[in-house]
Amino acid sequence: MRTSFLSTLTINNGPRNALPRLQAEALKANTELTTGSRADLGLDLGVRVGQSVSLRQEKASLQSLIDSNALATGQLEIAEAAVDDMTASANDMMKTLIAAPGSSSAEVIRNQARSSLNAFIATANATDGRRYVFGGTNTGEQPLNDYAGAPKAAIDAAFAAAFGGRTPDDPTISDISAADMAAFIDNQFAAEFDDASWKANWSTATDASRTAQISPTEKVAVSASANDTAIRKLAMVFTMVGELGTVNLSEAARQVVIEKARNLLGPAVTDLTTIGGKIGTSQQRIVTANEVMKRASSTLDDRMSALEAVDPAEAKSRLDMITTQIEMSYSLTQQIMKLSIINYV
Repeated sequence: MRTSFLSTLTINNGPRNALPRLQAEALKANTELTTGSRADLGLDLGVRVGQSVSLRQEKASLQSLIDSNALATGQLEIAEAAVDDMTASANDMMKTLIAAPGSSSAEVIRNQARSSLNAFIATANATDGRRYVFGGTNTGEQPLNDYAGAPKAAIDAAFAAAFGGRTPDDPTISDISAADMAAFIDNQFAAEFDDASWKANWSTATDASRTAQISPTEKVAVSASANDTAIRKLAMVFTMVGELGTVNLSEAARQVVIEKARNLLGPAVTDLTTIGGKIGTSQQRIVTANEVMKRASSTLDDRMSALEAVDPAEAKSRLDMITTQIEMSYSLTQQIMKLSIINYV
């Protein structure tokens, strides 16, 4: 028979050797108790960890769309406010033109039209700080040029070609007949607002609107275009009344300008209403998409919880047990360290 001996070092280190493992288990249990989720998904879920990763990616994708929809909603709200301002300006112009009694109000009408044109261009150049909302897909460039630049030069050139080299500010244009003014507005002036001239002198916008992905399966238009018929008609009205020399024209020619402007304003407001309707439709589709994605995200949370969640009571019990074991290990180590043969001599 043989007796085996344990060294004092082995006895001393026995309780301490278990401490690193116990401390790691305590950290894991404390993390799970604090977060309510498994501390090591790979270890606990095994082959099912791929399912957890997939669910998290899907949730992150939905949240990204919801966040980007907030930006799209802001752009649409700016566009909606701009359309409302344009409509109000058009209605004010209509009221003024209807109430115009005659030559005594010519200067007032002209000044209002010029002011409205400048405000209209500024409104069409509305931005959210990052994109121009009436630029179509060209959101990085101001959609409408200032009237004082290329638009005025083109219209003054057309006026001069039609009326003997004179400009709308020339007092001698009072000899222009009503028939000649009507012909000019219907032909040369109107041509300045057709596709080619409009894009050459007025607009840098594209016809197509910018679209945004608002859900995994849906896109909507989140911008408008300064090339829209409504925008061109309104620019035509304000330019016609403000820049074709209404102050210097004869009463008959002036009435032609006012009458043609009134005839354009009605369809322009109708077309603006159409733009507003499209904007409202996009806004509602975003609201609906967000509601659907939030419900889907909540479902994903439930599925992830079923995979990753831990029982708080079980985690607390396990932490208490591990803590007790650590305390016992420290206590045993302390007692062993106090052992000495001197105590028994």
